[in-house]
Amino acid sequence: MGARTDGADGAMEAGPSSRFTRTLWWFTFHTACATAAVALAYLAPAAPLSWWLRGPATLTACVLIPLAALLIPVLELRPVPWDRRKLAWQLAFPVLTGAVLGVTAGQAGHDDGLRERGRWTQAVIVEKREGKTDRCVLRDPAGREISPDLTQGDGCDGHVEKGDVLRVLHDPEGAADPATDEDTPSYGGFLVGTALAHVALGTWGSARMPRLNPGSRANPGNPARPGSGGRPARTGHRP
Repeated sequence: MGARTDGADGAMEAGPSSRFTRTLWWFTFHTACATAAVALAYLAPAAPLSWWLRGPATLTACVLIPLAALLIPVLELRPVPWDRRKLAWQLAFPVLTGAVLGVTAGQAGHDDGLRERGRWTQAVIVEKREGKTDRCVLRDPAGREISPDLTQGDGCDGHVEKGDVLRVLHDPEGAADPATDEDTPSYGGFLVGTALAHVALGTWGSARMPRLNPGSRANPGNPARPGSGGRPARTGHRP
């Protein structure tokens, strides 16, 4: 009778009310992650944040928060048998959408910051660093270096060389990337769509994570072995 009582209690706790509460919790969690990622990535160049905060804010938005979307649900798997952890692959989706969300919000922040604070000036290319993404080191007419560097796609293209003079829009605060073109794309629609996908996929993936019957967690005297499917270890004695 005791086993049936535990099973009944577990069934009640795993009923519709429990599933709704669990889904609501994960919806709130992933909504908070998306909001924090967008805010940090956007404000770092747009506000702008202090130079010593911009790097950590961008790292948190683009890397740490997406990883949290994976690690926090996985921590719930500690009492779950190993052979039931195969559903963890579904958490790759919110990690991907979270990273895309952070990068896109950061680019939107750069563009808005440059639009608000940008100044046009004639700049000379003093060095061109070639690589997967070319970068041009610029100096203004007074000889001051313009920071950050001009990147490929914003004007440091294959046809420019050291010594060339370019008309660039740069941020005196040094937070937003300079550009040779004032026209910038709109990221609003893409950000909204990515945020919705992040919340939806994260909630779906987290709510579907396998979990033990609540009664199993409260029975440390009869633990399940990893890979045993939740069955208690045999003692070698017959009843």
